[in-house]
Amino acid sequence: MQPAATAPSGARARPAARYGPVSRSALGAPPCSRRPRRPAAPTPAAAAGAGADGGDGPPIVIAGAGIAGLATALALHRAGLRPLVVERADSLRDEGGAIALWANAWRALDALGVGGALRAQHPLLLERFELMRGDGGVLRAFDMADCDAAAAGGDDAEFRGVARGALLRALSEALPPGSVRLGAGVDGVEAARRGAGGGPVVRLSDGSTLACAALVGADGAGSAVARGLGLAAPNYAGYTAYRGVSQLPRGAAALLPLNTVRQMYGAGVRAGMYPLSPTSVYWFICFNAAEDAPAPATPEARAAEAVSFVRGWGWGIEEAVEATPPAALTRSRVRDRWTAGEFGRGLVTLAGDAAHPMTPNLGQGGCSALEDAVVLARELKSALASGSPLEPALRRYESERWRRCLPLTVRAWAFGAALQLPWPPVTAARDAFISKAFSPAHFLDHTAYDCGAAMSADGPAQRPSSVAGALASASSQAAAAAPLALAGLMALLWVSQPSLFWAPCPILSTLLQP
Repeated sequence: MQPAATAPSGARARPAARYGPVSRSALGAPPCSRRPRRPAAPTPAAAAGAGADGGDGPPIVIAGAGIAGLATALALHRAGLRPLVVERADSLRDEGGAIALWANAWRALDALGVGGALRAQHPLLLERFELMRGDGGVLRAFDMADCDAAAAGGDDAEFRGVARGALLRALSEALPPGSVRLGAGVDGVEAARRGAGGGPVVRLSDGSTLACAALVGADGAGSAVARGLGLAAPNYAGYTAYRGVSQLPRGAAALLPLNTVRQMYGAGVRAGMYPLSPTSVYWFICFNAAEDAPAPATPEARAAEAVSFVRGWGWGIEEAVEATPPAALTRSRVRDRWTAGEFGRGLVTLAGDAAHPMTPNLGQGGCSALEDAVVLARELKSALASGSPLEPALRRYESERWRRCLPLTVRAWAFGAALQLPWPPVTAARDAFISKAFSPAHFLDHTAYDCGAAMSADGPAQRPSSVAGALASASSQAAAAAPLALAGLMALLWVSQPSLFWAPCPILSTLLQP
């Protein structure tokens, strides 16, 4: 394969019809065809009368109006149920930044009925990857067509960058009025009380209480609902990330081809970027730091720190950072939690980062949150349609989701360990591996999951991970963490050559490979 210099100069903005929404939503209702409406906060009387099954009982309450919360609400609405989102903030978020959405996320968005509109707003398909050394050398470049999942045909190669604000608006505007209550987050569950239908009674930050048919904590990695369930706080991964979106009047193509994701690796520092539009580029920088390392005090100081990590790197990353308004940069510590087993209790469950926070190294945090929404709605719809209790349906949802998300979380952690290696002799071995031995054949395997297909009795399109496989994968990765360099090189081998990774141990190969 030729180095990145021979990459095409622009992206093909393919017609949305190629990846258009399914003719009938997998949730059982057609995608919304009328102009979506912005949700309005319901009156207390309206909220109390919003039954889970559309009747007069209490609603299914969702804590948090982020991606997981709004997607869950929309999935329940499409399934004919009645959700109520309670959000601590006084307004719906209008976040900057971007999110990478892979094929599995687009399948979920199609099931939710908003995929087509988001494709129209974000027509650029990302089809090429360039892996570079920070000092200027090209390590590897490959196209989506080089990945087995894409070569097999279908939609497995669909990958786009989407503005977070656009995704949140698409989800919220597709909800009916009265679906979101602002200025009242969930602080906890009243353990000694039950609502009229036997469901939980939640305590809100405005001092009120609210009875619900079930509670879904979608309030992020620092979830109050997760704490109430006794889940451990997420663990610091050892590095911090700067992120931003640069606006480039002269065009994003001045920095990189419009169909290309570019990543650059150093010692303990890495960076990446991809176009969001013909005039904007999303970028990130991850750098090793102590968990208690203080952040710069002002936006200008944070911008200066961010650019200092990539000073002299080239490949457009320095220019992208400098073209971003300092106030628009975000700085956050990267965390994860290896959630194994059921993570809810009674009529309380979790979704998104509240359930399975993961590092961003596979780009699956937001994607898996969208999957959660569709799978949860399927299980609750099935239970209500058959007159079955909701509690077993929540446990079935959790069982499916932890088996799906634990391997993603562990793999993302291991990949990050490889890419954040701080020792130059080991990074040289890492770079040599990427250059000479890395194969993109299995690069897209984890995106083959189809939560829309999971709405049918046949279950998800991807073969589910076994309990033993998920736990043993996590255990083996944790055991390998002591020699971090070895873990990193093993992670790269796992990503690129899974059959070779398991070859030394036929028994493990039989038990653990999906």
